[in-house]
Amino acid sequence: MITGGFYISSNSTQITTRTKAAIFGAASLAFCGILVETSMNVTFPTLMRQFNTSLETVQWVTTAYLLAVAATMVITAFIQARFHWQTIINAGGSAFVLGGLLCALAPSLWVLLLGRIIQAIGTGFALPLVFAQIMTQIPFESQGRFTGTAGMLIALAPSLGPTYGGLVTQLASWRLIFGITLPFGLIAWLVTAQAIQQPHAPQRLAFPGRQFILIVVALIGLLFGVNNFSSHGLSLIYVGLPLLLAIVALIGFIMIAARASHPLINLTVFKQGDFTRALLIYFLIQFIQIGMTFLLPNFAQLVLGKNALVSGLMLLAGSLCAAVISPFAGKLMDQRGARLPFFIGSGFIVLATLGLALTARHLSVALIVDGFVIFQIGFTCLFNNALTYGLQQLPPHLIGDGNALFNTLQQYAGSLGTAIMAVLMTFGATVLPHAASQLQTTVGTQIALWFSLVVIVLVAGLALTVKRNKRA
Repeated sequence: MITGGFYISSNSTQITTRTKAAIFGAASLAFCGILVETSMNVTFPTLMRQFNTSLETVQWVTTAYLLAVAATMVITAFIQARFHWQTIINAGGSAFVLGGLLCALAPSLWVLLLGRIIQAIGTGFALPLVFAQIMTQIPFESQGRFTGTAGMLIALAPSLGPTYGGLVTQLASWRLIFGITLPFGLIAWLVTAQAIQQPHAPQRLAFPGRQFILIVVALIGLLFGVNNFSSHGLSLIYVGLPLLLAIVALIGFIMIAARASHPLINLTVFKQGDFTRALLIYFLIQFIQIGMTFLLPNFAQLVLGKNALVSGLMLLAGSLCAAVISPFAGKLMDQRGARLPFFIGSGFIVLATLGLALTARHLSVALIVDGFVIFQIGFTCLFNNALTYGLQQLPPHLIGDGNALFNTLQQYAGSLGTAIMAVLMTFGATVLPHAASQLQTTVGTQIALWFSLVVIVLVAGLALTVKRNKRA
């Protein structure tokens, strides 16, 4: 049937091979983009030597990417309503290929940076299309399974990235990180472009430029303020001013969007309490998960003396476990509702985080592997199911806005999680200024893990209050 411009399937037999190909083609393209994003984190020392520059400058390879992805995802509700979806995926695939070629052949850091920004735009176009297709072309009773399976690909990328990047850089060259993924991304793009179907006719809409500028300023200000905190402390210029600018810009965006006839993001989605609860769960658990993928490998290198490859491989078992469980977690939600997987997931993430926090002074590679596996089981039961449940609470005409919020906050959660975990790790030196660096890092890690536990308890509290599945 047609509801609010969106096609909502009502019979599982209507899920065609073409629809499946379009969904998983877009998911594969997004996977390639996110895999390359997280792979570059382990190449910073190599890039510093090759381009003869500082760590602060090289970090823009990741920071600029995250900002470009977030800024692109903010406008996904607009572009999905304004343009044909085939046009969107063609733009995203072209950006991925062009940006990848620039990165692989980059003669300077600034060309590499330009390539990363172009690739980020491609990822920002592709990723929201995955879930937009699921929520508009897959029947209600199968949405959890499809979100879990497609989300399995996307969720694997951040954890596999450091291992992939370390292997390629150590055995060959960092340029092959892009060279290897390019053909896979190209195939995924072409498959999706051939199979994707438009669920509604494009609308003629004017681009809300003022709203876009304000939300981008808010995103940049918040990211700068948090990132600068680790190096400048409570500096008024480097931390206070960017955060104040972010707050003012966000308030301005809210005021303009609330009065606009065609807002960049329709803020009425927040009137749906269950949607807001699911969005908070999604953001906070991603915040902690990405934070742990930074915290635990750094602890292994700085305290346990392991190399980058071993530190990345520690997370592989948890990632593979999540990949296996994700479709079943989605299917469980389809069959039993959201409460059961949320209850199971809450128990696992609280148990894992508490165990890591209690043993922080005595962590070993084996304990980290075990703890991360348990955490990933809980994460898998919550993460993609939170997105499915949240979007199911919205009427069809607001799904695009909800999808844009979920995907933007997913990227931003990772950036903030990494930055805040880095700050908390440095607290060990403040608490024990005269101790050995290994002890300082251990204490900082313990502080970060106890902070993580507080956030995880909040996530569990939110998860245990969700209602049964329903379609708005």
